[in-house]
Amino acid sequence: MSQITVLAVGGTGESHPDDRRTEVSGLLREVTDTLDGRFVARWVGYPASYGPVAVGGLSYRQSTAVGVRRVIEAVAETDGPVMLIGYSQGCTVIREVLGHIAAGDLTAGGIAAVGLISDPEQPDGAVPGCRGHGVSGPGPATPDSIPVLWVGHPEDMICNASDDSFIRDIADLTRWMSLREPSTWLGKLWELLRNNSFQNATKTRLSVRQWRTDLRRLRTAALEVLGYLPARMTWGRVRMSNPRGGRHVAYATEPLDAGGLTGCQVLAQWIQVQATFGARYTRRAPTRVA
Repeated sequence: MSQITVLAVGGTGESHPDDRRTEVSGLLREVTDTLDGRFVARWVGYPASYGPVAVGGLSYRQSTAVGVRRVIEAVAETDGPVMLIGYSQGCTVIREVLGHIAAGDLTAGGIAAVGLISDPEQPDGAVPGCRGHGVSGPGPATPDSIPVLWVGHPEDMICNASDDSFIRDIADLTRWMSLREPSTWLGKLWELLRNNSFQNATKTRLSVRQWRTDLRRLRTAALEVLGYLPARMTWGRVRMSNPRGGRHVAYATEPLDAGGLTGCQVLAQWIQVQATFGARYTRRAPTRVA
Protein backbone atom coordinates (compact mmCIF):
# COMPACT_ATOMS: atom_id res chain seq x y z
CA MET A 1 0.00 0.00 0.00
CA SER A 2 1.25 3.49 -0.83
CA GLN A 3 1.62 6.15 1.84
CA ILE A 4 -1.63 6.77 3.70
CA THR A 5 -2.93 10.30 4.21
CA VAL A 6 -4.78 10.93 7.46
CA LEU A 7 -7.16 13.89 7.15
CA ALA A 8 -7.98 15.38 10.57
CA VAL A 9 -11.13 17.42 11.27
CA GLY A 10 -11.11 19.22 14.62
CA GLY A 11 -13.81 20.17 17.09
CA THR A 12 -15.62 23.41 17.85
CA GLY A 13 -13.17 26.29 18.24
CA GLU A 14 -10.17 24.33 16.95
CA SER A 15 -10.45 25.80 13.44
CA HIS A 16 -11.93 28.93 11.82
CA PRO A 17 -13.53 29.99 8.52
CA ASP A 18 -10.28 31.01 6.80
CA ASP A 19 -8.19 28.17 8.21
CA ARG A 20 -5.85 26.95 5.46
CA ARG A 21 -3.30 25.27 7.71
CA THR A 22 -2.05 21.85 6.75
CA GLU A 23 -0.36 20.87 10.03
CA VAL A 24 -2.70 19.01 12.37
CA SER A 25 -3.77 21.05 15.39
CA GLY A 26 -5.77 20.58 18.56
CA LEU A 27 -6.57 17.30 20.26
CA LEU A 28 -6.15 15.19 17.11
CA ARG A 29 -2.47 16.09 16.94
CA GLU A 30 -2.03 13.63 19.80
CA VAL A 31 -3.24 10.96 17.38
CA THR A 32 -1.23 11.87 14.29
CA ASP A 33 2.04 12.56 16.13
CA THR A 34 2.24 8.92 17.22
CA LEU A 35 1.68 7.35 13.79
CA ASP A 36 4.57 5.63 12.04
CA GLY A 37 6.26 6.46 8.73
CA ARG A 38 3.54 4.91 6.60
CA PHE A 39 1.35 7.93 7.29
CA VAL A 40 1.27 11.61 6.43
CA ALA A 41 -1.26 13.77 8.29
CA ARG A 42 -3.08 16.85 7.05
CA TRP A 43 -5.48 19.25 8.73
CA VAL A 44 -8.84 20.08 7.15
CA GLY A 45 -9.86 23.59 8.16
CA TYR A 46 -13.50 24.70 8.37
CA PRO A 47 -15.47 27.22 10.49
CA ALA A 48 -15.80 24.86 13.51
CA SER A 49 -18.30 27.31 14.99
CA TYR A 50 -21.42 26.98 17.12
CA GLY A 51 -23.19 30.28 16.57
CA PRO A 52 -21.66 32.96 18.82
CA VAL A 53 -19.70 30.34 20.79
CA ALA A 54 -16.72 30.30 18.39
CA VAL A 55 -15.05 32.55 15.81
CA GLY A 56 -17.12 33.03 12.66
CA GLY A 57 -20.62 33.06 14.09
CA LEU A 58 -22.04 30.45 11.72
CA SER A 59 -24.54 28.02 13.17
CA TYR A 60 -23.45 24.48 13.94
CA ARG A 61 -25.36 23.18 10.90
CA GLN A 62 -23.86 25.79 8.56
CA SER A 63 -20.38 25.16 9.95
CA THR A 64 -20.78 21.43 9.43
CA ALA A 65 -21.96 21.92 5.84
CA VAL A 66 -18.80 23.87 5.03
CA GLY A 67 -16.73 21.14 6.67
CA VAL A 68 -18.36 18.48 4.52
CA ARG A 69 -17.39 20.34 1.35
CA ARG A 70 -13.82 20.82 2.60
CA VAL A 71 -13.42 17.12 3.44
CA ILE A 72 -14.75 16.00 0.05
CA GLU A 73 -12.35 18.42 -1.67
CA ALA A 74 -9.42 17.24 0.46
CA VAL A 75 -10.07 13.57 -0.35
CA ALA A 76 -10.35 14.37 -4.07
CA GLU A 77 -7.03 16.23 -4.00
CA THR A 78 -5.15 13.44 -2.21
CA ASP A 79 -3.18 10.69 -3.98
CA GLY A 80 -3.28 7.24 -2.42
CA PRO A 81 -5.54 5.87 0.33
CA VAL A 82 -7.10 8.19 2.90
CA MET A 83 -8.18 7.76 6.51
CA LEU A 84 -10.45 10.31 8.16
CA ILE A 85 -10.31 11.18 11.85
CA GLY A 86 -12.55 13.61 13.69
CA TYR A 87 -13.11 15.06 17.14
CA SER A 88 -16.47 16.34 18.39
CA GLN A 89 -17.97 18.63 15.71
CA GLY A 90 -15.41 17.19 13.29
CA CYS A 91 -17.12 13.82 13.78
CA THR A 92 -20.41 15.35 12.65
CA VAL A 93 -18.67 16.58 9.49
CA ILE A 94 -17.26 13.13 8.72
CA ARG A 95 -20.54 11.38 9.56
CA GLU A 96 -22.29 13.50 6.93
CA VAL A 97 -19.70 12.52 4.34
CA LEU A 98 -20.18 8.86 5.26
CA GLY A 99 -23.94 9.33 5.10
CA HIS A 100 -23.70 10.56 1.51
CA ILE A 101 -21.62 7.49 0.66
CA ALA A 102 -24.03 5.11 2.41
CA ALA A 103 -26.98 6.69 0.57
CA GLY A 104 -25.23 6.26 -2.77
CA ASP A 105 -25.00 10.02 -3.38
CA LEU A 106 -21.19 10.00 -3.24
CA THR A 107 -18.55 7.41 -4.08
CA ALA A 108 -16.10 6.45 -1.37
CA GLY A 109 -13.02 7.66 -3.21
CA GLY A 110 -9.95 6.26 -1.48
CA ILE A 111 -11.35 6.36 2.07
CA ALA A 112 -9.92 3.30 3.82
CA ALA A 113 -11.00 3.81 7.45
CA VAL A 114 -12.55 6.35 9.83
CA GLY A 115 -11.87 7.11 13.51
CA LEU A 116 -14.17 9.30 15.60
CA ILE A 117 -13.45 10.71 19.08
CA SER A 118 -16.48 11.95 21.05
CA ASP A 119 -18.97 11.78 18.20
CA PRO A 120 -22.10 13.86 19.02
CA GLU A 121 -24.01 11.26 16.96
CA GLN A 122 -22.36 8.19 18.49
CA PRO A 123 -24.66 5.16 18.05
CA ASP A 124 -25.95 2.99 20.86
CA GLY A 125 -23.49 0.25 21.75
CA ALA A 126 -20.63 1.66 19.68
CA VAL A 127 -18.33 2.08 22.71
CA PRO A 128 -18.09 -0.38 25.64
CA GLY A 129 -19.28 1.25 28.85
CA CYS A 130 -21.39 3.88 27.08
CA ARG A 131 -25.05 3.18 27.80
CA GLY A 132 -26.36 6.35 26.17
CA HIS A 133 -25.64 7.79 22.75
CA GLY A 134 -24.57 11.04 21.11
CA VAL A 135 -26.26 14.21 22.35
CA SER A 136 -27.29 15.21 18.82
CA GLY A 137 -29.24 11.99 18.29
CA PRO A 138 -28.87 9.37 15.56
CA GLY A 139 -26.53 10.41 12.80
CA PRO A 140 -26.45 9.34 9.16
CA ALA A 141 -25.81 5.70 8.31
CA THR A 142 -22.23 4.57 7.74
CA PRO A 143 -21.30 2.44 4.71
CA ASP A 144 -20.47 -1.21 5.40
CA SER A 145 -17.42 -0.95 3.15
CA ILE A 146 -15.57 1.51 5.43
CA PRO A 147 -14.48 0.39 8.93
CA VAL A 148 -15.29 2.92 11.66
CA LEU A 149 -13.97 3.12 15.23
CA TRP A 150 -15.75 5.20 17.85
CA VAL A 151 -13.78 6.39 20.90
CA GLY A 152 -15.80 7.81 23.77
CA HIS A 153 -15.83 8.25 27.55
CA PRO A 154 -18.91 7.09 29.50
CA GLU A 155 -19.02 10.42 31.38
CA ASP A 156 -18.68 12.61 28.26
CA MET A 157 -22.22 13.79 27.52
CA ILE A 158 -21.32 14.86 23.98
CA CYS A 159 -21.01 11.23 22.90
CA ASN A 160 -22.87 9.51 25.75
CA ALA A 161 -25.83 11.57 26.94
CA SER A 162 -28.59 9.67 28.74
CA ASP A 163 -31.48 8.56 26.56
CA ASP A 164 -33.93 11.22 27.79
CA SER A 165 -31.36 13.88 28.68
CA PHE A 166 -32.55 17.49 28.83
CA ILE A 167 -29.24 18.37 27.16
CA ARG A 168 -30.67 16.82 23.99
CA ASP A 169 -33.35 19.53 23.96
CA ILE A 170 -30.66 22.19 24.21
CA ALA A 171 -28.79 20.58 21.30
CA ASP A 172 -31.99 20.60 19.23
CA LEU A 173 -32.74 24.24 20.05
CA THR A 174 -29.23 25.51 19.28
CA ARG A 175 -28.38 23.51 16.16
CA TRP A 176 -29.16 26.52 13.92
CA MET A 177 -28.19 29.18 16.50
CA SER A 178 -26.53 32.13 14.81
CA LEU A 179 -26.54 35.86 15.50
CA ARG A 180 -25.34 36.43 11.94
CA GLU A 181 -28.56 34.97 10.54
CA PRO A 182 -31.16 35.23 13.34
CA SER A 183 -34.08 34.87 10.92
CA THR A 184 -32.85 31.42 9.88
CA TRP A 185 -32.45 30.36 13.51
CA LEU A 186 -35.91 31.64 14.47
CA GLY A 187 -37.43 29.90 11.45
CA LYS A 188 -35.81 26.60 12.41
CA LEU A 189 -36.92 27.05 16.04
CA TRP A 190 -40.52 27.59 14.94
CA GLU A 191 -40.35 24.52 12.72
CA LEU A 192 -38.97 22.45 15.61
CA LEU A 193 -41.68 23.66 18.01
CA ARG A 194 -44.53 23.39 15.50
CA ASN A 195 -43.63 19.81 14.57
CA ASN A 196 -42.58 18.86 18.12
CA SER A 197 -39.56 17.17 16.55
CA PHE A 198 -37.37 17.27 19.65
CA GLN A 199 -35.42 14.11 20.37
CA ASN A 200 -37.37 13.88 23.63
CA ALA A 201 -40.79 14.53 22.08
CA THR A 202 -42.13 11.09 23.04
CA LYS A 203 -40.58 11.23 26.52
CA THR A 204 -42.17 14.48 27.74
CA ARG A 205 -45.80 15.07 28.73
CA LEU A 206 -47.85 17.03 31.26
CA SER A 207 -48.56 14.79 34.24
CA VAL A 208 -47.62 14.41 37.91
CA ARG A 209 -45.78 11.21 37.05
CA GLN A 210 -43.81 13.11 34.41
CA TRP A 211 -42.82 15.75 36.96
CA ARG A 212 -41.27 13.07 39.14
CA THR A 213 -39.42 11.72 36.14
CA ASP A 214 -38.25 15.22 35.27
CA LEU A 215 -36.67 15.65 38.71
CA ARG A 216 -34.48 12.64 37.93
CA ARG A 217 -33.74 14.04 34.48
CA LEU A 218 -32.69 17.37 36.00
CA ARG A 219 -30.28 15.63 38.38
CA THR A 220 -28.86 13.59 35.51
CA ALA A 221 -28.49 16.71 33.34
CA ALA A 222 -26.64 18.50 36.15
CA LEU A 223 -24.16 15.63 36.40
CA GLU A 224 -23.74 15.59 32.61
CA VAL A 225 -23.01 19.32 32.56
CA LEU A 226 -20.50 18.96 35.39
CA GLY A 227 -18.69 16.30 33.37
CA TYR A 228 -18.48 18.68 30.41
CA LEU A 229 -17.29 21.73 32.36
CA PRO A 230 -13.55 22.15 33.16
CA ALA A 231 -12.08 20.32 36.14
CA ARG A 232 -10.98 23.69 37.53
CA MET A 233 -13.00 26.86 37.12
CA THR A 234 -12.28 30.47 38.02
CA TRP A 235 -14.89 33.16 38.62
CA GLY A 236 -13.16 36.42 39.42
CA ARG A 237 -11.00 35.63 42.44
CA VAL A 238 -12.96 32.49 43.25
CA ARG A 239 -11.43 29.19 42.19
CA MET A 240 -13.54 26.06 42.14
CA SER A 241 -12.65 22.41 41.75
CA ASN A 242 -14.91 20.16 39.69
CA PRO A 243 -13.67 16.55 40.10
CA ARG A 244 -16.17 15.26 37.53
CA GLY A 245 -15.13 17.79 34.92
CA GLY A 246 -13.05 17.79 31.77
CA ARG A 247 -14.40 14.55 30.30
CA HIS A 248 -14.78 15.98 26.81
CA VAL A 249 -11.15 17.12 26.56
CA ALA A 250 -9.45 14.26 28.42
CA TYR A 251 -8.87 11.97 25.42
CA ALA A 252 -5.29 13.16 24.97
CA THR A 253 -4.22 13.03 28.60
CA GLU A 254 -6.07 10.40 30.65
CA PRO A 255 -6.11 6.58 30.38
CA LEU A 256 -9.27 5.34 28.71
CA ASP A 257 -8.81 1.57 28.47
CA ALA A 258 -7.57 -1.18 30.78
CA GLY A 259 -4.13 -1.02 29.18
CA GLY A 260 -3.64 2.59 30.24
CA LEU A 261 -3.89 4.06 26.75
CA THR A 262 -5.50 7.45 26.22
CA GLY A 263 -8.33 7.78 23.73
CA CYS A 264 -5.96 9.34 21.20
CA GLN A 265 -3.51 6.45 21.61
CA VAL A 266 -6.33 3.92 21.19
CA LEU A 267 -7.29 5.55 17.90
CA ALA A 268 -3.68 5.79 16.67
CA GLN A 269 -3.11 2.11 17.44
CA TRP A 270 -6.29 1.10 15.60
CA ILE A 271 -5.34 3.18 12.55
CA GLN A 272 -1.99 1.41 12.33
CA VAL A 273 -3.66 -1.99 12.64
CA GLN A 274 -6.03 -1.04 9.83
CA ALA A 275 -3.07 -0.08 7.66
CA THR A 276 -1.39 -3.42 8.36
CA PHE A 277 -4.32 -5.83 8.15
CA GLY A 278 -7.14 -3.89 6.51
CA ALA A 279 -8.30 -4.27 2.94
CA ARG A 280 -6.31 -2.64 0.14
CA TYR A 281 -8.03 0.26 -1.57
CA THR A 282 -7.80 1.44 -5.15
CA ARG A 283 -7.39 5.19 -5.41
CA ARG A 284 -10.26 7.07 -7.03
CA ALA A 285 -11.61 10.53 -6.37
CA PRO A 286 -15.01 10.82 -4.65
CA THR A 287 -17.68 11.82 -7.13
CA ARG A 288 -21.30 12.78 -6.84
CA VAL A 289 -23.64 10.09 -8.15
CA ALA A 290 -26.25 11.40 -10.57
